Amino acid sequence: MMKKTIVGLVVAGAALVGASPAVAAFESYSPGSKAGSWTQKSDTQVAVMMHDYKVSAFANYYRTTDPDSYYTLWNQKRIVNKITYSGIGGRVTDLRTCNWVPDNDDECSRWEIRG
Repeated sequence: MMKKTIVGLVVAGAALVGASPAVAAFESYSPGSKAGSWTQKSDTQVAVMMHDYKVSAFANYYRTTDPDSYYTLWNQKRIVNKITYSGIGGRVTDLRTCNWVPDNDDECSRWEIRG
């Protein structure tokens, strides 16, 4: 009986390893990880979350429906773990997260590109 159980577990494990993974959401973190952004709902919605109450942050992103202009989603609540959501739209293809710097250049992550 023990031998059959072990063989069954090995076969099940091998099937999981061979399965193709689901497409993971985009993730992006601002410099110093003061804020993070990600996609959800099959890459049709963006979320921004603050990790530090001392900054305001935003996400820039491109959608398939308007590839020549980027969108900006602000999270200015200055509440740690507060999440702001975009509306649902075309699939997001590029994403970055920025710390807003008053009267200066904002601090932004590199663009995460899915294409």
